[in-house]
Amino acid sequence: MRAGFVVGKRGFYTDSLGCTVNASWRLVEMHFHYVVLKKNKEFLAVITNQNTQWELGHYCDQGYEIFLEVQAFNANAAIEFAKQKERSEIFKLQLELNALRQEYQKLLSENNNLKLNNGPGYSFGANKLNPLEILGFSAQPSNEELKARYRQLAQKFHPDKGGSNFLMQLIKNAYEQLAGNRA
Repeated sequence: MRAGFVVGKRGFYTDSLGCTVNASWRLVEMHFHYVVLKKNKEFLAVITNQNTQWELGHYCDQGYEIFLEVQAFNANAAIEFAKQKERSEIFKLQLELNALRQEYQKLLSENNNLKLNNGPGYSFGANKLNPLEILGFSAQPSNEELKARYRQLAQKFHPDKGGSNFLMQLIKNAYEQLAGNRA
C-alpha cells in the first residue's frame, strides 16, 4: 500500500494521525499541512506539527522565507501548488503588498529610532546634522559670536517662552559640540 493512503470500511473514522477519513472500501487520500519555503527560485516544503518550529527557524536562518501554507498529499504536491500560486497575478499582488507592508514597518522602526536618538547627549555626527548650520554659521565662529548666537537662539526657542524642547536640545547640543572643539 502507498504511503499517505489507507484502506478502510464505509463511513468516517479518525486515523492514527488524527485525520478524519471518509472511507468507502477504496483508497482514501490523506492530506498533510505543509509550509512551503522559498529562496530565490528554490522551493522547500516542510510538513508541520507542533514540533517543527525550530526546523522552520533553521531554514529561515539559511535565507529561506515562508512563502505559503498549504494542505497537500506530499511535499512535491505542496511545491507544485506553491509554484502555481506564484504564477497567478493575484498572488503576485499579495506578495507585493506583503513586501510593502514589511518595508513600511522597517521605515516606522527607523523613524522611531531617530526620534529616540535625538535625546540629550546624542552625537550630531550620527544624524549628519552640522552644528554650524544649526546655529546659522557658514564658517567657524569666534567664542564671542558663538556665545551671542547661542543666547539669542536660546531666548527665542526656550520651552518656557513658547519654544520646543526638541529645538532647544538641538541648539544646546550644537553649542556644546562647537564649544567643546575649542577646549
